[in-house]
Amino acid sequence: MTFKFKSKGFTLLELLVAVAVTGLLAAMLLNITTQVLTTQTKATGELETNQAAQFILDRIQEDLQCAVYRNDGSVWFAATILEDTSNSSMWEPDERGKPFSRSLRIKAGDWDGPDGEVDEIVNANNQWPLIESRFGVGGTWLRFFTQSPELDPNSETTGGVRAVGYQLIRYGLTGSETSKPRYQLFRSDVTAEETFEAGYDLNPINGEYGTAAADGVRVPKNIITPIFNDSIGASTDFSLAANIIDFGIRGYLIDENDEGTGYLRQIFPDVNKSTSGSSSGYELLSTSDPASGTRSPHAFPEVVDVMVRILTMEGASVISAFEEGLIPVPEDFSEDEYWWELAEGNSDVYVRRVRVLPSGI
Repeated sequence: MTFKFKSKGFTLLELLVAVAVTGLLAAMLLNITTQVLTTQTKATGELETNQAAQFILDRIQEDLQCAVYRNDGSVWFAATILEDTSNSSMWEPDERGKPFSRSLRIKAGDWDGPDGEVDEIVNANNQWPLIESRFGVGGTWLRFFTQSPELDPNSETTGGVRAVGYQLIRYGLTGSETSKPRYQLFRSDVTAEETFEAGYDLNPINGEYGTAAADGVRVPKNIITPIFNDSIGASTDFSLAANIIDFGIRGYLIDENDEGTGYLRQIFPDVNKSTSGSSSGYELLSTSDPASGTRSPHAFPEVVDVMVRILTMEGASVISAFEEGLIPVPEDFSEDEYWWELAEGNSDVYVRRVRVLPSGI
């Protein structure tokens, strides 16, 4: 007996339903994949910036907790907010680089926000929250004397007092001419011998640490220019980390009120211009022991808040592309505004409060 089956094809309606279901599943799969990749990229970026932040903050904390001073009228601790890039001769400029006009946001009047107004809390304190502040195009130039352990394993003296400094510089990751510039946080580290010979005064006018130098590995003048030239070429040995686009501090004294309760009195930045460190209040030259005298605004700070803003790897690529002119500026933004729009959207801010325990010498 022979059986004969009639073949039957798909109807147009069945094909449309199949295509629709397949398209829906593909869209769901694409959405899930995109979310997974976005989450992974974000998590990876946060891990990278967190590792860099912990390294930087640990280094600064150790230096500050081993800081030294003498109540002799010399400057033993100095901090300056750099509103331009003239401090270091090694800063590599770029027409679309970190802007001058939008990079300072300390006091309420430094930046008025998109609607022309600032938050009530900002107005009340006359300054922005630390995580929203911007410390100038060059960040904060911080320098002091410390007895923290030497980083150089070949150093003959491991516990001598020496000058250290921190500052941002836009420079290539290597000394090669083809190396793309990156925003880096450098730590200057002068030898104990050179510090002894130069003296213990960070006064930018009278001290021996006030002139930039382009050579000499750990001479005092390299507290300004930590990128030095040797027989091989430019070196970036003192770069703590790359993709650091802002670095700032706040300094405080610990005072007591009538009830004997301690509170922090901010001495840097001087948002009310009560000191004479500089005309803008954006410079602190600490010349005295905070435990003596009238505890003037020039005293050695007893508490320091440290802030760093770090680009993710993806953010570093975005900023680099923008500075090279590969990303157009939207009509609603100026170049300066859009640089910070991209920077804040692709970076993380880290803050640490350090109790400074300076010892006298």
